[in-house]
Formats: sequence, C-alpha cells, structure tokens
Amino acid sequence: MSMNILRKSSMLASLLVVSMLMVFVVACGSDDSESSSSAAPAAPAAPKAPAAPAAAAKAAAPEAPKAAAAAAPAKKADVATKAASASSSSTSAPSGPSGKLVRAHHEVNPVFGTPWSGPYKWSAADLIGIGEHLFYFDKGNAMTPQMAKSWSIDPAGTKVTIELNEGMKWQSPKGAEDVDFGYVTAEDRVRWFNTVNGTVNPDSSYPDSGDIGAIFTKAEVVDDLTFEVGLVSPVFFCLPLSEFGCLGAAPVQGAVHHVDVMGADWASKNAVMTGPYKHGVCTAGDRCSVYAVEDHWRANPQVAEIEVIQVPESQTQVAMLNSGEVDMAVVDYKLLADVIETSSDLRFLETMPGGYVGQSIIFPGNLWEETHARSGEALNPWDSPAYDKDIAWVGDPWQEDAYHEGGTDSSVVRYTDTDNPAGMTDMEQARLVRLALSTALDRNGINDSLLNGIGTPIYSEYMGPEYPGWDPKRDTGVWDAEGNKISATGGVMYELADGDIEAAGALLDQAGYPADANGNRPIDGLVLQAYAAEAGPVGLEVADTVMSDWARLGIEISGLVEDYGGVISPRMKRREQYLPVLKNCDVHSNVWPQDWPIPPVDTSRTRPSWGCGFESKAGAKSVANVLMEQDAEKRKEMHVDIVDYSMYWLQYAGVYQVPKGIVVNDRIKSWNAPQQHYANVSNNPELIVLND
Repeated sequence: MSMNILRKSSMLASLLVVSMLMVFVVACGSDDSESSSSAAPAAPAAPKAPAAPAAAAKAAAPEAPKAAAAAAPAKKADVATKAASASSSSTSAPSGPSGKLVRAHHEVNPVFGTPWSGPYKWSAADLIGIGEHLFYFDKGNAMTPQMAKSWSIDPAGTKVTIELNEGMKWQSPKGAEDVDFGYVTAEDRVRWFNTVNGTVNPDSSYPDSGDIGAIFTKAEVVDDLTFEVGLVSPVFFCLPLSEFGCLGAAPVQGAVHHVDVMGADWASKNAVMTGPYKHGVCTAGDRCSVYAVEDHWRANPQVAEIEVIQVPESQTQVAMLNSGEVDMAVVDYKLLADVIETSSDLRFLETMPGGYVGQSIIFPGNLWEETHARSGEALNPWDSPAYDKDIAWVGDPWQEDAYHEGGTDSSVVRYTDTDNPAGMTDMEQARLVRLALSTALDRNGINDSLLNGIGTPIYSEYMGPEYPGWDPKRDTGVWDAEGNKISATGGVMYELADGDIEAAGALLDQAGYPADANGNRPIDGLVLQAYAAEAGPVGLEVADTVMSDWARLGIEISGLVEDYGGVISPRMKRREQYLPVLKNCDVHSNVWPQDWPIPPVDTSRTRPSWGCGFESKAGAKSVANVLMEQDAEKRKEMHVDIVDYSMYWLQYAGVYQVPKGIVVNDRIKSWNAPQQHYANVSNNPELIVLND
C-alpha cells in the first residue's frame, strides 16, 4: 500500500474570479430576493470623469457603493477574533495616492494580456485587481451597474441589452503611457464577448469560456454605447457578468483591440483594462507591480503602488511578514493561528467578512448525460476512459437497459459487470462506495489538527455550516439517477457521522466489497489527486489525512499530485478524468444564495469547455428550470431539491472550509469590500485604507 503522494509538481490554479449573492433581477437590475451576506462597503465618491476624445463624451459615473457591512459570523479559534472589524472608510486621499505595499504570494504567473489564447490560468495582474466588471455586488443586488449604466432582458428571455457608461478610459500599462487605447465602446465589448465565448469561438481557452458559452450566444452592436447578447435559454435574474460570479463566471472586462494597436506579441504580455490600477513590470516567477490611476472615473486609490513578489515557502512568507519585508500575505492555514498569536503587529483581515472557502473531493467520471443540455447533440459518454472497465466509485447507468434513451443497445456497455450483490445495480454499488469514502473522513480531526480549529466541516460542495439552507438533521430522501424523488426519507443525512470507520465499512460490505482475513478489500486503482488549490498548501496535508482515513477501511490507496492547469484541467475539459480530486469546482465558497442554480459546469451545458468531470440529467434539467423561474421562493425549493439529489448520489464528498482573508501588518487600517464568491481576498485594492 503506497501512502506517499508522488509530488510531480504542484501549480496553483488561482481562479481569482469574484463572487455574488443571487437576487431575482429583471430589467435594469431590480430584485425580489434577500441578501445572504455582507453588502458593498463604503467607497469614495466618483471623481469627475476625464474629458473624452471626440469619439466619447464625458463619463457618467455610477453612484459609488454605500456602506452596509454585515457582521462576520463567529469563528472557532482566536485568530478570528483578531480579524479587523468591518468599519466604513473612504479610500479617498486629499493628496492623491502615495506609498507602496508589498504582498507575498506563493506564485507569480505571467501577465496574460490575451487570456482567450493563453493557458487555463489567471494573470498576475488579476491577482491584485486592475480590471473592472460590468456589474458588482451591492446591498443584495449582484447586478448593480459598474461599467454598465443599465441592462434589460426582453420579455421572451432571448437577449440581454446593456448600455455602457461614457468616458471609461482603457489604461495604458506603465511604460506605454504614450499609447492611447481610447475609451470603452459597445464595439469592443462585442468583440470581447465573441472572442472569449467558448461556444462562439471554440478556440477560446479563456478560463470562463464554458460558463459564458453556457448562457450566451453571439453579441451584436446596437449603437456606440449599447450592445446586446443572445441568451441560450431564458434567464430572468443574475447573468454571468457580475463581479460576484453569477452562474459560474465573473469575467473582468479587458481590451481586445490592443492586439491591433500593438501587435499580438505585445498584447499577449500586457493587459489593457479600465480599473483604478494599471500594471507595470511583471516578471513570471518573480514579481508584478500595479500602479494607481489618478483621476480614475470611479475610484481614487489611496496606495500608489502594490507589488506582489513570489515567495513559494509558507515559512519564508511568515518570516518576511515578521521582519516587515512584506505587508501582507495569504498564510498557510496550518500556520495561521501561531502567526497571529505570536505577533502584536500582524492580524488576519477578512476583506469580505463572513466568507469561507471550501474544499471537497470531486468524483469525476460519473457522466450520466447522453445528450448535450444545450444543443441536443449526442455525447456518447460511455466512450470516456471512465467506462473502459468497472471502477468501484464510477456508476455505469447503461448496465441497466431502461436508462439508455434509445432503448437497449449493447454498444453502450463497455464491460461486463460481475461484482454487484444480487439485485444491486452498478449505479447503487458505486454510490455506496462514494458514501463510504465520505463517511470515513475525520473532518473534525482535519479541522483541529491541520486548520487550528478555525474552519468547519462541510459535507458537499453545495452544502455545509454557514451555507444558506443548512440543516444538519435534513434527510436528502431517496432519488433515482434521473432525478425522480422516490422517498422523502431513508436517504443521506446532511451532517454525516465524523470519521465513522465502522459505518463506512458496513457500507462497503453492503456494496459487495467485504474485507478479507487480512482486512483488505477488493477495490483497485483508487488514487487521490490533490494540489495546493483554493485553500492553499494545507490541501496537500489534508490529502494525506484523507488517504489515511481511506486506508483504515482496508483499501489500497495512493496519491498523485500533478500540475492542475497543464494536466488535470485538460482531462476534466475532455471528460476523461475519473480519479477523485481534492479541490473545489465552481462553488468556491459559502456565499452562495439559496435560489441560485447549481453551476453549469456540473452539467454538459459548458461542453466543449471545462467541466467538473461529472454530469447528470437531473443537474442539467435543474439548471434550465431555475434559470427560467421568476419566483425566488420557487427557485429556493428547486435549489434544495438538487442539493438533496447531489448529496444522495455523492457527486462531492465535502471536507472542510476556512474563513477567507489575508494576514496584514499594522500599516493597513481596513479593506472593506463587497462579497465576491470566488476570491479569497478582495480584488478591489482601491478600497485599502492605510493607517496615518
């Protein structure tokens, strides 16, 4: 039995995409839903917009967000009590931006100025935040206009029309100040949409290409500042255009025409955006600086320069924080409590109080959709390597004649299933295996020993403590694979027993995998893949603990750490991954409203772009139904139903969640930002306030 993870390489794919709290929104952003987390913080009043050239008039800046910060929920360790309180402060400085902050980060990527043609990674400049969004989260409304002035959806739900603000300047990167990239227009936004959309442009490798393609068709210009984008199917509330991460995407609005102005090579290395900061010299593997834009159309940053330097080792980051070489760093969670307790100058700052980031074990390979949820084309999921042989944790529904949409067809059955107990389907056998693996996890032990008690267990990527709708005593009920509820009871409880090896073993016995005289069970090929994912390097140690828990069941288990962006992600995109993966998919955090649909990436809607590696007819149907439903209360019911289905079928085994935030020194007074679903640290550095 191999218990060592083969650490080939570990590259963090920091999908620092932002997040939102869902509301029912129709024309121009009205809503009928309640907010489930803190609203937008105070921001400086928008300054008078700079004069635009003849092609664009003076900016009509939208109203700055107002303070309405919610209190952070109680945490389980002293580290949380030292978090800075969410006080309302303006980032305006009478003398203009000044000073410099240095941030340590485990990896500094290149700047990807043309992300639709680059790798599945986010740019170094995105780590600090140089871009803006069409919409952001404010007072419960995720579609509060930012770059947009207004938006509306036609009565039939076939297209969204967006009007832009005037005078939003494309900021020239430092060193190219003499190049004028002009002002944002409807024409360049149409070009951007049609370039990054994975359905309109199948060659796009933009990280959000699948999410955007799942919702939008082609974009078209209406006039100089107005454009429209077709909708795949009716969507009557939040669109994937918000900083909050609506429907699995939070696209930063970048330029495309800089390719024409400066050439493809320069454009690929330089991001041209509209935010309150612009990037300067950025060297992959070393450092990247951003500089404040004076007289920005929307915000006046207080800090003149922010530099991110690459510091891979957690202990080195801590030493640099203590010495004052860096002002802030996302410290590995297993070190966090000791760092805070031993320093009077350092504190854990929740830039978006109340937000947690979680990690789960994904069970990819369970591909149960036969036709594409949007196009209706045949998917032939049985051609995936996941169905080359009988894999204990992967269910094959085509072993049952009734499941195939075209009736009995022997060509869709790739192997002969011989190890099921009498009367048990392969789908049920695999479900019991996944449930056993989840039941064996000592979640509280992981929280106590590796996370210093600051987190909480979770039991699915969709549900856990601090999530809306959490009820530890809820029974999922019993569901068939196609999404029909058979019984209201007798399913899986929302809160599982903690590390119950005896109960997990009984489930494996029931599934037809009894232990032999030596305690070993006939489950072959179980490999856990892990990397330093969204919750940081501690994920690798959590993976070791998970494997230890599974080994106690008598299963031979090994681990494998591979480059996520270069190896695992492409396999997920091709739907070829079937080894369990410890990370998260699109439900990055608990700030996920109860009336939101599950992410489109958990279905075939995002094909041919990236997906989480499992798909179900029930999930695809649920997404479509929730998108079209205009009643928020009905959407909540639909959401709970699909959470019940997913937890019953164990598409995820949730493991833990930890509070989002960053360790800062006493130079930083506050950083009160809107809730963002995908970011662990706010992507709005213009809201940083320094101590005098």
